Amino acid sequence: MSLLEDAWEEREEVVYPEVFGDTGPGIYPLSNDVFEQLDAQSVDPRWLTHGVFQSPPNDTRNTWVYVTSGMSNPWESDEPQDYSGFGVEFVLETEQASTWAINVLHTLMAYNLMLASGQMGEPGLLDYGDRIPFALSDDIAAMVIAPTFQLPENIDIKSGRVDFLQIVGVTEAELTYAQETSSEALIEMLIEETGGLITAKQRKSVV
Repeated sequence: MSLLEDAWEEREEVVYPEVFGDTGPGIYPLSNDVFEQLDAQSVDPRWLTHGVFQSPPNDTRNTWVYVTSGMSNPWESDEPQDYSGFGVEFVLETEQASTWAINVLHTLMAYNLMLASGQMGEPGLLDYGDRIPFALSDDIAAMVIAPTFQLPENIDIKSGRVDFLQIVGVTEAELTYAQETSSEALIEMLIEETGGLITAKQRKSVV
C-alpha cells in the first residue's frame, strides 16, 4: 500500500475510533452540489472523497462530535512530513444529532479546498481565529475557528501530524465583539459563559 492509502486507513479505521469512539454508519462525502453553491471554477475529483463522520455521545462526553476526513490526506507526498496533507481536520460539537452540522463542515471543507487551490484569490488555508460569515439561523451569523476545547488537539498518523480546528457558531453581536477585540477574546468568553464550544442553531448571545 502507498503512504496515502496507509495514512487514510489508519486515520479512519484506527485513530478516529480510538479518539472519538463510534464514528457512525460511515462517512458523509462531499458532493459537487456544495462546490456549485460556492461557485467553484473547477472540482478536483479527489475532493469528492473527503467527508464528515458523525460520532455520538459516549462515556467521555454527552455531545455529538462531527469530524472531517480528507484534508490531511498526503496527496502530494510519498514520504512522511511534519504535517500530513493540509495538516488539519475540522471538528464541530452539538448537543443533538444534526444534519445541519454535516452541511456546515461540508461547506467549510469545500471552501478550504478552494482556498488551497487558489480559487478564492491567493492560495491559503483556514486557520485559528478566522471568522467566516455563515447564516446558520436567525441567531447564528458566523463561524469562528478555535483551538479545541475538551476534544483532542491533534493526532499523529503515518504521514505526519494533524491538528483539529474546532468550528463554533457565533451570533452577530459576538462576531462584532470579536472584530473589535479578537477571536481569542470571544472564544474565552464563550467558554466562560457557556462551558464549552458547542454550536447550537438557537441560543442567546453572550455579549
